[in-house]
Amino acid sequence: MQMDVLCYLQGEFVPLEKAQVAVNDRGFLYGDGLFETIPVYKGYPFYAEEHLLRLKEGAEIMGFPINFEILSLQEVLMETIKVNNVKRGFLRLTLSRGKGRRGLSIEGCTEPLILVVPFFSIPYSQENYQKGFRAIMVRGTRRNSFSPLSRLKTLNYLDNILARMEADKRNADEGLLLNTSGNVACGTVSNVFIYKEGGLVTPSPECGILKGITRQIAIELARKRGIQVEEKPLSTEELLRAEEAFLTNSLMEIMPLTAVEEKPVGKGKPGILARDLKKDYERITGCFS
Repeated sequence: MQMDVLCYLQGEFVPLEKAQVAVNDRGFLYGDGLFETIPVYKGYPFYAEEHLLRLKEGAEIMGFPINFEILSLQEVLMETIKVNNVKRGFLRLTLSRGKGRRGLSIEGCTEPLILVVPFFSIPYSQENYQKGFRAIMVRGTRRNSFSPLSRLKTLNYLDNILARMEADKRNADEGLLLNTSGNVACGTVSNVFIYKEGGLVTPSPECGILKGITRQIAIELARKRGIQVEEKPLSTEELLRAEEAFLTNSLMEIMPLTAVEEKPVGKGKPGILARDLKKDYERITGCFS
């Protein structure tokens, strides 16, 4: 991260190294909060309204005492970009329930905390897209499709962290999580798509996934190409028999998935549809690689 970074914290901009969160903040103590990762292209927050709407819906589900206007938060995002001169990168927007007394009760939590931190690069390279990602099936934990938290972008990412640790230990680019029914749910930070018989399949929200913003964009782009997209349970067998597969999130955009458990997906190289959808995505963002 570059020098003299200013983050937005509770209504003002402060140097990142001087930003402080209270020791009794519930986001810190319990993971009681939400976050959004918002990409920045040419100095503009991409699909900001959709990210903020998802944040607001999550806050309502979690019972946060907050009534923020999406437009005012969009202004905060734009100002964060401006004061830091972010041209290409992303913003991490964190919403915590704020300070509270000891214990799980939320009584007395009246002032949620809002933090926006800018980042100036994207953690994926052109080589990643040229080779595609290699994934493992995570063995140590599963996605709880019965929990409403599986469909929220909460600050509690411990299952994902355990899965990421397993993927790192096995030298994989991503770890794929099964759900409580034994079907493929998602990656540690990504949604999953397969292509077979002329159509796309991606796990439905009922499978215990986060409805990713880029996931929805990919669905819309595919349908514009006349490709049918089905949201339904996805078995590991279907994944391994797919003609091609790819992963999505707001930073990786559309990433080819070329191997799972060291077995090739399709021909074991980035597929044509993933390539075409990536180009369509780049046309939307105005960034051509």
